[in-house]
Amino acid sequence: MKLGVALSGGGIRGMAHIGVLKALEEEDIQIDSISGTSAGAIIAGLYAYGYSAVEIEKLVHHSINGIIDVNYRGILTSLLNFKDLKTRGLSGLIKGERLEDLFKKLTNDCWICDTQIPIAIPAVGVHNGVTYYFSSRKIHFIGQKHKQGIQNIKLYEAMRASMAFPALFVPKKLHRWGQEVWLMDGGVTDNLPISILMELGAQKVIGVHLGYNGRIMKEVDSFIEIGEQALSIMMYYREKEFYKQTTKNIYILNPEIWNVSLLQIKSIQQCIDQGYQSMKVHLPIIQKQWEKFV
Repeated sequence: MKLGVALSGGGIRGMAHIGVLKALEEEDIQIDSISGTSAGAIIAGLYAYGYSAVEIEKLVHHSINGIIDVNYRGILTSLLNFKDLKTRGLSGLIKGERLEDLFKKLTNDCWICDTQIPIAIPAVGVHNGVTYYFSSRKIHFIGQKHKQGIQNIKLYEAMRASMAFPALFVPKKLHRWGQEVWLMDGGVTDNLPISILMELGAQKVIGVHLGYNGRIMKEVDSFIEIGEQALSIMMYYREKEFYKQTTKNIYILNPEIWNVSLLQIKSIQQCIDQGYQSMKVHLPIIQKQWEKFV
């Protein structure tokens, strides 16, 4: 059986993916392919490159301080030209350059096609609405003009592009394919990239969803969190019917981390621990549903 793991976006809550992977490693369960969106793309990228879950956890704790580079110049320019925001608009509160430099260093500037296990990372074109799936294997979307498979990209670039949450991070600019492409968070169209794993050969998929699951969430009050919640709700209802039809081969779990905001760095370990405990609880259910992992 070929097992794929899909990791959703979720800001700092995405650190729960580390705990999920750690629990799977403890059971010696082999992951044959992995995908991730936004925060999930970061963890998936590092895992596909070759880091273990324990190593990723150490890297996160070691590297997190000072990693957020606020876009002060963009904010100031927008305030000074408030009446002309259409042409001099602020594209994001955080530049993301420090994060991108870190990703480049940690993945040794490798191409996405050179990862140890197959990976797929979605990002969305700001100007054309196309979902670009950056993957280690060639994927063709026949008759689907709104989707495009790309291989000629560095892993760190794909990770940075997928995490460009609208308004929070500056879009990732790529000079590719004879043009300049602006890319934003893959969660805009595919927050839990499961289908793409089937294209990479997965027969069973564990999806780790960190967004809205139909329950009331009271701790949503900042404009960024409201935007994230709106996106999660849209994705929830859009994907709900799809998951109903494919539950035989897909198992989705949600660690239910509701008390952590998008950039609440102090809660990283809490998220890792909750992801770990959630996978430990769900694993016997998954094994019973699928009978066994081969």
